[in-house]
Amino acid sequence: MKFRAPYLCATLPLLLLAGCAHNPSVNVLGSYFPGWVFCVFVASLLTVFVRFLLRRLGWEHQLAPLVVIYPSIAILFCLTLWLIFFGVR
Repeated sequence: MKFRAPYLCATLPLLLLAGCAHNPSVNVLGSYFPGWVFCVFVASLLTVFVRFLLRRLGWEHQLAPLVVIYPSIAILFCLTLWLIFFGVR
């Protein structure tokens, strides 16, 4: 039997894509959005709320550097939301 590398190379990505068949989607007014868009949107809103809260309490000046802190908080919220809504069941 002759090894046919081109056929194997063409088939392997298809097998890997089989795991992507059931992506989580969120229905918003009849349109389906990927779950990660929902998580990024809500995480951004929560991060703005945290910034507002930290400024209101006067604690924002104690955080440094802010350019790292707020994206980290947004990523934390995004991944937490992803695990809550679309985690392994």
